[in-house]
Amino acid sequence: MSRYIVVDGNAIVHRAYHAIPPLTTKDGVMVNAVYGFTSMLLKVWKDLKPDCIVVTFDMAGPTFRHEKFKAYKATRVKADQELYDQIPLVHEVVKAFGLPVYEKKGYEADDVIGTIAKQLSKKDDEVFIVTGDMDTLQLINKKVKVYTLRKGMSDVVIYDEDEFNKKFGFGPELMIDYKALRGDTSDNIPGVPGIGEKTAMDLVQKFQTIENIYKKLKNDRKKIEEELKPGVIKKLVEGEKMAEMSKDLSTIDCSVPGLEFEPEHCRVREFDRERINHLFQKFEFVSLLKRVPGFFEEEPKKPKEKKVKAEDIKLVEIKSDEEAEKLLKKIKEKGSFAARAVLDGKEPLDANLLGIVFIAGPEAYFAGKDYLEKVKVIFSDKNLELVGHDLKEFVKVLKLKNIEIKNKIFDVMIASYLLNPGSRAHDIPSVVLKVLGKGLTADSGQESLFGIDKKSLAIELLLISQAKEKLKEDLEKADNLGLFNKIEMALIPVLAEMELNGIAVDLDLLKGLAKDVDEELKRETKKIYEMAGTEFNIASPIQLREILFDKLGLSIEGIKKGKTGLSTSAEELEKLHGLHPIINEIESYRELAKLQNTYIDVLPTLINKKTGRIHTHFNQAVTATGRLSSSDPNLQNIPIRTELGKKVRETFISEPGNVLISADYSQIELRIVASMAEDKTMIEIFNKGEDIHKATAAAINDVPLDKVTKEMRYAAKEVNFGVLYGMGPYGLSWRTGISQAEARDFIQKYFRAFSGVREYIARTLEFTKKEGYCETLFGRRRYIPELNASNYQLRSAAERMAINHPIQGTAADLMKMAMIEVDKEIKKLNKDGDIKMILQVHDELVLEVKKGLEDEVAEIVKNAMENVVKLRVPVKVGINIGHSWGKMK
Repeated sequence: MSRYIVVDGNAIVHRAYHAIPPLTTKDGVMVNAVYGFTSMLLKVWKDLKPDCIVVTFDMAGPTFRHEKFKAYKATRVKADQELYDQIPLVHEVVKAFGLPVYEKKGYEADDVIGTIAKQLSKKDDEVFIVTGDMDTLQLINKKVKVYTLRKGMSDVVIYDEDEFNKKFGFGPELMIDYKALRGDTSDNIPGVPGIGEKTAMDLVQKFQTIENIYKKLKNDRKKIEEELKPGVIKKLVEGEKMAEMSKDLSTIDCSVPGLEFEPEHCRVREFDRERINHLFQKFEFVSLLKRVPGFFEEEPKKPKEKKVKAEDIKLVEIKSDEEAEKLLKKIKEKGSFAARAVLDGKEPLDANLLGIVFIAGPEAYFAGKDYLEKVKVIFSDKNLELVGHDLKEFVKVLKLKNIEIKNKIFDVMIASYLLNPGSRAHDIPSVVLKVLGKGLTADSGQESLFGIDKKSLAIELLLISQAKEKLKEDLEKADNLGLFNKIEMALIPVLAEMELNGIAVDLDLLKGLAKDVDEELKRETKKIYEMAGTEFNIASPIQLREILFDKLGLSIEGIKKGKTGLSTSAEELEKLHGLHPIINEIESYRELAKLQNTYIDVLPTLINKKTGRIHTHFNQAVTATGRLSSSDPNLQNIPIRTELGKKVRETFISEPGNVLISADYSQIELRIVASMAEDKTMIEIFNKGEDIHKATAAAINDVPLDKVTKEMRYAAKEVNFGVLYGMGPYGLSWRTGISQAEARDFIQKYFRAFSGVREYIARTLEFTKKEGYCETLFGRRRYIPELNASNYQLRSAAERMAINHPIQGTAADLMKMAMIEVDKEIKKLNKDGDIKMILQVHDELVLEVKKGLEDEVAEIVKNAMENVVKLRVPVKVGINIGHSWGKMK
């Protein structure tokens, strides 16, 4: 028996284009759909281990269904040109893997799939249809399964007969009857007018086929009237012809004429690795190369050929003082070295250090724990350069052994990130492949690139060293070497220490909060059920949609539609405010559930057993703007303004005898706008120390400060911050409740009052379009080729990024510089760990200090943060002190 994969190419491409944010190569070629398709192909290849793979596509032009029903798919909005442009690129991927493509003019890919599946299921073969929509579910039988996407590109479900029955309550063969009754808005299949999903499902479960329904309506009317409401019967009678036509349109043709399918052509065979490597480099899919089946294995018939000469490296295990001295001498002669710790676990706080692997030139050395004392002198030499990947973890390991790194450091992960901040592919395989262009012999499932043995780590380090030279050249070309050294590298030891410091948590308060939230969730659930008049799964978008729009009949005007129907996202629910009290309750329920699942139930599991504290990870190579992010837990996402968010923050506390100091930049992004735009009016407002939002309202409305109303100030505040994100009249209208005409007038008045800001935005967009990138005050670049896209939404989003990056990125650079300066200053005062920097969230820095030192430390922190960079306006920092992060005064 063979296992076949039949890929619905168009469905996967469309799903990928809409699910994955815009991805472009440095040349500006859009590849998000190509990436999603390739990723899905590799996923099913790995998950299903097929013997044969075939890919199908739709062909341009009408099909036989258009001849039967001219309005077939007539309501479907034409896809973006950026999507169509990627289809030939997807064909390139398919060809590179040597996979056959099947398509037939006048027929859809579903018909081709049905014909292939029918032919294969006659044999003893197993077929998996890989798709992004539900149309092919009707093909499921004992030998045919559907591997489909529920949401995005990662939430996958496999439907066999049992799974289908669980979801729908009837067999796959009745899917066409279900669709004939409810219709399909995406294909403009009418169905029976007035019959929705739930009613259609009930009808099929009771009567099976539409033929049976209409037979009973004609021959057994009295009995059917006992089972169905009069309204439903009326709709069925009036919609009989529509139902018959809809079933005809919904039925996949499994006998496409002239389709010559050859199973043997689909066998998975050896592909051209060089072609794959070249294509993936062209599309900048280096992170996907490690997922290509067999890519890292030696090519057959060429057992002696090695792709990486580093495999010839010799590893010397230090077993004498003489060998240790030899290592020290080699490192000093070369002036730089690469190093990595060998641990018996993943987290430095919980693992034991077994030794360190060093690379000095082409030689590798391993110093076990018996010789660490002898070689640690290497790390105190300021004239040497330490090279590595994600060096923060290595710094933490050595700090725990009281070894301070004083070398110059070069982290290839951060270098890769600075050069391409829009990418997330900065892991070791991606960096090595991208920079050196080498295919590596590796098992990507192991802890490191080559496993955890010392020889493998040595090879990895040698490749990192080689990549470093090219990365350094590229940083110099981009004028980013100064930013790299002065900010990013200088920040690494600061972040390492913060992660080791961690923060204390009030476990009793957290337990009490967990109990309160659980009870509140039950109350909210009960309220929602009462308002809805029935119980349902509040977390299910489909069930919530039925309650809001079908049962309660709320207006759908302006509500966006997704693939499965009307959206119930937070953004869409905001549009329903005031229409029904259930909306407020659903929003409260969602906030409670999110904080419960993300923080309240999770925080106790993250407390380290050794320290009794939570140790978040600060990520330097994630956000495109340069801001730090955090994970395990993500402290950036705790709501600041909600009561529950404040209560979660209250559980983060100082230990007995200590207090917390919070230092928060005041309106830093607006101060940066004033400085970068050189806007005279805004600069004057800040220099006078006036309330920026009140003063903005006064300038726009042409009234004295004392005549500014709360409403005026609120609208001005929305524009002040909205300008940073390219907000237009619609956005301002939606946020403030004023009409779009008023909002348009308000924005025009704003730009008349702050002409420097208007000119700055125009200047920034012009520069970014011309150069392909924008940059912060300190030279942090972000490449935005989408600015020249033909798609309006894509281009608009790119314009917002171009306006926002220099501002938000400068604020991020400023905060990082402040952290470096604060760390330097508090070290002059710090004794016995009395002062700890523990958190950085948004524009806020949090320290824990010994009681009695808070006033002195607060003054040091405030001065350092306010004076690290001089802008054209004063930089202000607010200081709060307390025992709880959520209760600072």
